[in-house]
Amino acid sequence: MSAEQVSEDQIIEELHDLEPSRWGEVLDFIGYLKTTAQHRDAAARVLTAHELLRSSLTGLWADRDDIEDSLSFAHRLRRQAERRQGTDHDPA
Repeated sequence: MSAEQVSEDQIIEELHDLEPSRWGEVLDFIGYLKTTAQHRDAAARVLTAHELLRSSLTGLWADRDDIEDSLSFAHRLRRQAERRQGTDHDPA
């Protein structure tokens, strides 16, 4: 059912059909929906170079001593992802 097909009255009517003891679950789910929408919106937003430099992403792995060459590390991660290592899909 799309959002255009659902009215506020329908939602209220369905809520009243639930036991009041379950209304907390409804509120929890509404909170979940709000949070996922915020995360989705934030993930879809493109950062400017200045915003990226000021974000917590810059220097995220600075303390890692297992990454000597970031370019080689990125290539290795990409190859592993392409081969789906460690999953049920891995033919090896």
